[in-house]
Amino acid sequence: MDVDALFRKRLRRFFKEVVLYGQYMANGGVLMVAIFLCGLLAYYYPLLIQAIPEWFPVPVAIAFLIALFVARSPHRTFLLEADLLFLTPAETKMARYFQKAQIYNFAVQGIGLFLVLLLLLPLYQVKIGAAGVQLWLYWGIPFVLKGWNVYTSWITMRLTDKSQYVAYTLVRFFLTFLMLAWMLSEGSFLAYQGVPYGIVIGMVVLVWFHLRLQRILKKHACQWYRLLEMENGLRLRFYQVANQFRDVPFLQQQVKQRKWLVWAADLIRYQKSNAGRVLILKSFLRSGDQAGMYIRLVVISSFLILILPGILPKAAVAVLFFFMSAIQLKGIGSSARHQSRLSLLPINEQQQKSAVIWVRRVLLGVQGIVHVLVVWLWL
Repeated sequence: MDVDALFRKRLRRFFKEVVLYGQYMANGGVLMVAIFLCGLLAYYYPLLIQAIPEWFPVPVAIAFLIALFVARSPHRTFLLEADLLFLTPAETKMARYFQKAQIYNFAVQGIGLFLVLLLLLPLYQVKIGAAGVQLWLYWGIPFVLKGWNVYTSWITMRLTDKSQYVAYTLVRFFLTFLMLAWMLSEGSFLAYQGVPYGIVIGMVVLVWFHLRLQRILKKHACQWYRLLEMENGLRLRFYQVANQFRDVPFLQQQVKQRKWLVWAADLIRYQKSNAGRVLILKSFLRSGDQAGMYIRLVVISSFLILILPGILPKAAVAVLFFFMSAIQLKGIGSSARHQSRLSLLPINEQQQKSAVIWVRRVLLGVQGIVHVLVVWLWL
C-alpha cells in the first residue's frame, strides 16, 4: 500500500473543498468584513496599547495568549469511517502517513501562530521595547514550542482515558506558558535574586513529562477511534462555517438541549398559527452551529461596541455585525427545509416561509436591542 499516494489524494480532496467553499464565503461578504475589521483594528490598536496601564504585566499576558495558540494542537489525519475496517490491519505501515499528517498540522497551525505573533508584536515592542536578539527569540521560540506541542500531543492521543489526556494537555500548556513568560520577560519571570526558580521548576516537570511520554509510547497503541472522532469534529466545524453561506448537503446537524435558552420559545402565544414559529425557533436555539454562531457574533460585537471610543466606530461595528448576523441567519431557511418534523405540522409551505422570516426578524431585533443597551451603558 502506497501511504504517500493515499495522503496526497486525501489532502488534494480536502483542499478542493476548502477552495470551493472559500469562494462561496468570499462571495458572501466575508472578505469585505475582514478588510473592514483589519482597517478598524489598524486605526484603534495603537490607542488601545497606549491605554494599557504601566503596572499591567504585559509579558505575562502576551505569553498566556501565545501559549493558548501554541498548546492547542488538534490533529487532522483525513481519516474516514471505512478506515477503521480497511486501514487498521495495516497500522504498522501507516507511520509515514501519520508523519505527513503531523507536518501538515504544524504548517497549518504555524500560519495561525504567525498571525497571532504579528498581531501582538506592536504591543510587545511598545510596552517592552524589545529589539535585536529578543525579537529573534520572540519569533523563533513559539514555533519551536509549537512543533514540540504537536509531537507530544500526538503521543498523548494514544491514552484511552480522556481525563488523563486533559491532564497532559494542561501540563503542556503550563510548560509552554512558563517558557514563553520567562523568554518574554527576559528571564525575570518567577526569578528571585537572579535565580530563575520558574525555569528550574519547568525543567523538572519537563523531564518528568518526557519520561511519562516514553511509557505511553511503550504501553499504548494508536487510538483510531479517537483520531476519527477528532477528524470528524474538525470536519464538522468547517462544514458548519461553510453552511452559513452555502448548503452543505452531507452536514450532520448537532442538537443541544440548552434549557437555559429554549424557554424563550415558550413566550410565543400558544395557537395553531404559531406552530411553525415555535418549532423553527426551538430548532434554532437547540442547533449546535447556528445558535452558537449567532451568540458569538452578539457577544463579540457588544464587546467591541463597549471598548471602542466614539459613537461612529460603535455604529460602524453594530452595522457590520448586523450584516454578518443577517448572512448567518439565512441558513435557518435551508435548515427548516431539511427538517422532516415540519411535514407533521398542519402548516403549508407559505406558512413555513413566513415563520422563518419572522424568526430572522426577531433574532436581528434582539441583537439590535442588545447593541442599544450596550451603548446606553457606555453613555
